[in-house]
Amino acid sequence: MGNAVMKYVLGIDSGGTKYLVRACALDGEPLAVYTGLPAGHYRVEHAEVLRRVNESIDKCLACFDGLREDCACVVCGSTGLDSPQDQRVVDEIYGSLPRFVCPVICVNDAQVAQFAVTGGVGAVVIAGTGSIAFGRSENGETARCGGWPPCIFGDDGSGTWIARKALYHMSLLLDHRVQPSLLSGLLEQELHIEQHQDLIGICIDIEHDCWHDPGLAKLVNQAAERGDPYAVEILRDAARHTFALGDAVIQRLELYKLPTFCIGAWGSAIVKSPLHFSEFRSFIMEKYANADVRIAQEDAAMGACRMALAHLAGKGCW
Repeated sequence: MGNAVMKYVLGIDSGGTKYLVRACALDGEPLAVYTGLPAGHYRVEHAEVLRRVNESIDKCLACFDGLREDCACVVCGSTGLDSPQDQRVVDEIYGSLPRFVCPVICVNDAQVAQFAVTGGVGAVVIAGTGSIAFGRSENGETARCGGWPPCIFGDDGSGTWIARKALYHMSLLLDHRVQPSLLSGLLEQELHIEQHQDLIGICIDIEHDCWHDPGLAKLVNQAAERGDPYAVEILRDAARHTFALGDAVIQRLELYKLPTFCIGAWGSAIVKSPLHFSEFRSFIMEKYANADVRIAQEDAAMGACRMALAHLAGKGCW
């Protein structure tokens, strides 16, 4: 394209499974997108984080001949940014990127998801690999709920939570406490579980953080769509948990006092599960008739771009 002097903003979604970079012109028009290897500061060595971040950014910029010096603002939403120490580490990483002379803003990835679905004011419940709720009020006050490690049951209603509920269901089957069902059949086929020791082996791998979930939430959804009562109850229970996360943020920020307020759903465990989302929406609407329950139409990297544009317009408070 040869736009060596084109000003643009950069939005980054640094998640646990991918690193998504988007560039937008100052009028909001998308310019490029690139998906690279995950670069979480808590999972990857520092030098490798820097290599992956720089590589992904450069490959995105190469799509439109963008120059780092011409960037007007960078916003990065990073998973695992949960404490002042995390903030210092992530700020150091992105503050050290060469040739960026613009503002570089690093926030928790829940914040960019919230902005993508609400435009700034409202709440979002994220249920992907893990779960968290985040919200922002009209006066700029923020609140979050959840996001705790799975070892203390802190991933309420997430894909990980659903997967472990499915494994628990298999333990009940092996103990003859429930009857064989469509769900148990799908799990047996996927995991090759025939006896107690097979399930115990998976549990040991989970404890040592070396078990890779093959997508058990999808199997639970498949079973639920075909009426399996155990799968249906798992997803209804998941919805009760994700509702509780969102409800806590709504209450803390008093969003319910607005004539209408937005609460979004984000993450595959909820947005790709018709039952989970419909139950979540029902719980919200039963308590808050003035809620506008949405599923995001844009990804988090685009939300980060919109946050960058809002910052340039003097509408940011991050």
